[in-house]
Amino acid sequence: MANGNWWQKPTLRVFNEHEERKVSWLELFFDLTFVVIVAQLAHYLVHHISGEGVITFVLLFLPAWWTWIGGTFYNARFETHDVSYRLLVFLMMIPVTVMAVFAHSGLGEGSIGFALAYVAGRALLVFMWMRGGYHEPSIRPLTNRYAIGFGLSGLLFLISIWVAPPLRFVLWILGLFSDLITPILTVPYQMKLPRLSRGKLPERYGLFVIIVLGEAIVGIIGGVAEIEPFSFSVGLESLISLVLVIGLWWIYFDNVGRREPKQKMWWLVPWSYLHLPLVLSIAAASAGIRNALTGGGHGADAPSHWLLAGSIAVALISIGLIETSLHREPHEVLHHRASIPLTLGAGLAALALAIWGSLDTMALLLVLLVIVLIPIIYNVYAWQRSSDYIEVE
Repeated sequence: MANGNWWQKPTLRVFNEHEERKVSWLELFFDLTFVVIVAQLAHYLVHHISGEGVITFVLLFLPAWWTWIGGTFYNARFETHDVSYRLLVFLMMIPVTVMAVFAHSGLGEGSIGFALAYVAGRALLVFMWMRGGYHEPSIRPLTNRYAIGFGLSGLLFLISIWVAPPLRFVLWILGLFSDLITPILTVPYQMKLPRLSRGKLPERYGLFVIIVLGEAIVGIIGGVAEIEPFSFSVGLESLISLVLVIGLWWIYFDNVGRREPKQKMWWLVPWSYLHLPLVLSIAAASAGIRNALTGGGHGADAPSHWLLAGSIAVALISIGLIETSLHREPHEVLHHRASIPLTLGAGLAALALAIWGSLDTMALLLVLLVIVLIPIIYNVYAWQRSSDYIEVE
């Protein structure tokens, strides 16, 4: 916090091409709030592995994701190091924690509480964007569109509390659609503004990926802890599951996390939006792993098997598609004609396994491990051949 400047007006941030902007401790603290709701939703999915359970999981995950997106992009444009911004971030954390409280019954008796929490978050975000536009009149076309789009979403969620299900959730879907298209509609105005800090956004998104990867590890530990007595086969299955999670980390941060999206603003849209199926699938994989390890998934056609294999498939396909939106430096180690097809091919193989596979848990985990190792082996080969080694931390 700047000395002697404890209450600042929001000002459009301008970055030069060579400026390196790091994630702040406040942003890290804000991101950690989402650990709770991701954990709650993953725990819900563990006990509701079905088509309806997956739909519920996705529908409740989306408000959390758009809350994070809204705060992240406001920060990219208007971050200040003062008391006012700290208070706004702390206030934004409250609706997230309340949504986590109602997550287990978010489409049941807790749906009104969940909706009101999201309304509070939308209202606060609308205030933040309008405040930014008030102090920066030249960019009001941008801030007004964010305020209108997010405000419409919040209004639909607010109206939904007086409407009985299932129409209540139709209003939710309409509100989430407003959230979905709002950033896209701002792109023509964003292109007229100073560029966003492209180095910081990959770091923020990478941190969210780490949050869901951490939840996958929690799923493994939780699954093993429930098993009595512990056996060698259980230990081996949990070890393979852990290697799968490590493999997803390896592929994401080798192929995507260390690189920036392409320079033109339009590329930021697919880059950002494709992270949604990625984080959703990793969080869902944690539920599939835990359910498979605890014994409910040892049958060849167990629901946890299609959830696990399908989640790994979506994660790999998402990573491959995200890579198509990345800026390629002249010295880039991974060749896009190899890394992208290998990652997409691995994802399609996992998808085929989810649809047509009929394996017990151990065999399923082993086949998934082989699938995940394919792009990793190429990455190791490419890094070893490169004379311009860039450490991935």
